[in-house]
Amino acid sequence: MAQPRLPLRRVLSALAMCALPGIAAILALAVLKVLSPLWTAAAAAGCILIAAILALPVLRDLTRLAQYGDELARHGAAKEVKFSGWATATELAATMRRIARDSEQRERQRHDGALTSRLAFDELPQPLLLLDRQRRITAVNRGARDLVGSDPTGGDLAVAIRDPRVLETVDDVLASKERRAVGFTVTAPVDRYFWAEIVPFDSADAEGARVLVALYDLTERRRAERMRGDFIANASHELRTPLATLIGFIETLRGPARDDAEAQDKFLELMHEQASRMSRLVRDLMALSTIEMNEHTPPETPVDVTAILGRVVATLDLEARKKDVKLVLEAPDTIARIAGDDDQMTQLFQNLIDNAIKYGRKGGTVRIVAEESGEIPADLPRGTRERAPAKVVRVSVIDQGEGIAAEYIPRLTERFYRVDAARSRAVGGTGLGLAIVKHIVNRHRGVLQVESQPGVGSTFRVIFPVAM
Repeated sequence: MAQPRLPLRRVLSALAMCALPGIAAILALAVLKVLSPLWTAAAAAGCILIAAILALPVLRDLTRLAQYGDELARHGAAKEVKFSGWATATELAATMRRIARDSEQRERQRHDGALTSRLAFDELPQPLLLLDRQRRITAVNRGARDLVGSDPTGGDLAVAIRDPRVLETVDDVLASKERRAVGFTVTAPVDRYFWAEIVPFDSADAEGARVLVALYDLTERRRAERMRGDFIANASHELRTPLATLIGFIETLRGPARDDAEAQDKFLELMHEQASRMSRLVRDLMALSTIEMNEHTPPETPVDVTAILGRVVATLDLEARKKDVKLVLEAPDTIARIAGDDDQMTQLFQNLIDNAIKYGRKGGTVRIVAEESGEIPADLPRGTRERAPAKVVRVSVIDQGEGIAAEYIPRLTERFYRVDAARSRAVGGTGLGLAIVKHIVNRHRGVLQVESQPGVGSTFRVIFPVAM
């Protein structure tokens, strides 16, 4: 460290403080006539000289010490300082170094602790948001970013959660500093139900956070409750007719037709048909229940659409031949893979092609066309559209049936909805096939499109984003 420059005023002040007691004693002796004026002057000059010899090194050490402390404060480290031999300055410098090291260690521990807390905060499974007193978002974790589809930090809570009940509850918590909770629904890309716990802090953290909003996804529980109710209502409605038919046949067989072999054969065949219908209904209800339970969790495994279509067409070819319908698969040997569930995609295409066979024209053709496209449909789910690649995979099932009037198309995917209920039951339909298709498409974040012209035929098209 360079030799410090000493301000003149500080030097004079130090000399005065050191020399003043000696000069006072000399003046007292002069007043008592012990010292002559000459000796008084000489003694005063000597006193000042001694004061300078003693005070100036100490003053330089103190100045060096001040500079050393300032450098420690600014940089956390400083070059070693050599003092004039004043032991106290050396001890003070060592103490300052120790304080600086302790302070740096505490700061490092605080930083590491804050980093660990942030990492833990980010890895917690439920979405979390921290808000300041103006309701601005100061921090979010990964779960919240995934839910919103982007990082909403810095914006108002309304950027992430638009439900007015949540916003009003947060305002109430900021005003009252009392914990509250509220439920709300996110509608895109599929309906999801959340329970929001809103917890106030006693004091703001380093980033000004005053409120924690913790979101708990209760979608699966809500869907399970709803599906139980729907299952009972729909199953009781759809099973009532075949059950009543079976009971009637059984009573007839036990009574008037007890000894009538011909009637028994006829009734047993009808009972088999009704039992098969109930079996198909229960199977489709269970399939729909399973799909709905997982609808909010999109699959991630890449699947080969061409291979799945090939298997489905091969499986249904015999059924098509019985109905005098020709299946034609038009798909490239290689096509971009999509993120999907192999079993559910098989069921989706099986339902669509099976419907085309059932309702197609006898002697007609059902075309299954698979292709890649760079045209992203406008109705692709919001979160998928924002992160979608440049291409999608489109699969169209085109029949030559009677077609469907435009007013019926919006309701085709409703459970148990049938345009022609009698014909649907006659061909073995349960009224759940297109509902299953819709929920599989939703889970895969795709789009179902229906085009139909009465007297010409129908096209059912599904569109899925290419796997990233």
